[in-house]
Amino acid sequence: MQSIELDGESFHLETLEDIDKTIDDLFLVYQGQGRTDLFEEMCPYFGILWPAGKVLATQMAESIHSGEFEKRTSKEARILEIGCGLALPSLLLEKHGWKVEAADLHPEVEAFLKRNRELNQTSGPIFRRRDWKNADDASQSWDLIIASDVLYDKTQPSTLLEFLIQAVSPNGRALIADPGRSYAEGFFTEARSRGFCVQSTGLFGVLIGELVRA
Repeated sequence: MQSIELDGESFHLETLEDIDKTIDDLFLVYQGQGRTDLFEEMCPYFGILWPAGKVLATQMAESIHSGEFEKRTSKEARILEIGCGLALPSLLLEKHGWKVEAADLHPEVEAFLKRNRELNQTSGPIFRRRDWKNADDASQSWDLIIASDVLYDKTQPSTLLEFLIQAVSPNGRALIADPGRSYAEGFFTEARSRGFCVQSTGLFGVLIGELVRA
């Protein structure tokens, strides 16, 4: 278990004790089954708190404390976190009265999220197994979409942008955090060319971009 302080408030997360060993053991399982093709999809990267998720939650906590977050995102807003992993930003919002859907493709995320709701004494976020790289999962619109560490593959900037174009509501916005990977700047540049106003800030080595419908 890992404990995190966000603006003086403690959050507790059930995590993988040793992600490297877990990955090695999982590979051996799939190798033994002759199904190493499943390894990349089922790799448990969700099981630790990555820096971009922590920094995004830190910035959001400060914005909630100042009152700025509620000015821009009402308590009735429809909020989605994609590629949620341990879902720290979603847990933060739930603790402060927002309702969130946390989505991830990995089937084990739901069990970890259930445990983390218990640890932090929240009834949400709700979980949905969702693949944001699938256009069919963009059939709903959202007032706020948040994500961190989702630009680690060369195909992801284009698929993420297409998802946001379809899924961000006309007056909505997205917050995307990335730890300075090579694909991030290109993603934000392309987002501008596709009709988003983009403002980016750096915090603790993490780039956080806010995308707003132009």
